[in-house]
Amino acid sequence: MTFSYRTRPMGFKWPEGFSERPLLERLIGKTAFFKDGSTAEIDAIVLCTGYQHHFPFLPDELRLKTRNRLYPQSLYKGVFWQDNPKLIYLGMQDQYYTFNMFDAQAWYARDVMLGRLELPSSEARQADIISWCSREEAVTNPFEGIDFQTEYVRDLLAATDYPHLDVDRVAQLFKDWEHHKAESILGYRDHSYPSTLTGTVAPKHHTRWMEAMDDSMAAFLSAPSAAA
Repeated sequence: MTFSYRTRPMGFKWPEGFSERPLLERLIGKTAFFKDGSTAEIDAIVLCTGYQHHFPFLPDELRLKTRNRLYPQSLYKGVFWQDNPKLIYLGMQDQYYTFNMFDAQAWYARDVMLGRLELPSSEARQADIISWCSREEAVTNPFEGIDFQTEYVRDLLAATDYPHLDVDRVAQLFKDWEHHKAESILGYRDHSYPSTLTGTVAPKHHTRWMEAMDDSMAAFLSAPSAAA
């Protein structure tokens, strides 16, 4: 299996038979030609295209155009369209946090709409955007990215009555997950993690992830962990 990348390799500890090469430039028959001049014989191509922000239904003056990043440049608090803050975008960030972050953004947007929070001047909003973007651009690895998004979520939570969320414990879980992923790209999904609310550790799956080929409901219900 060969992974082809646009900008940089993923860099995980791949098992034998896996390799990473720079951009795939062309195909001739079954021969793939890569940007570094190397070639490989291939049988199939799987396109892993990621996410692309695309809002063709909006006029240019309202349309978010950004690469996938932790802090889009045009959004105050990562939510409000700078040139017209009556337009609200939610969940536009590259994500470690997901639903907790979406919730925190929604709580903040709700309070602005209800008049509980007042947005600052355009100049102050722009200064805040620049500050956050500068901090994001200083991020050099996933662990710093986790810390960055933790502080972003913490900033949103501090302004609202969102129910208590221990973002430091959440951040540590993300870092544990990243460590496990770096240790074993084929085994990290077999780890279980505790709830930040109850401390309960999720049960381990009955079969190693790489060996669990049957995802039917019958297989799930017949597993020992399901009965427990």
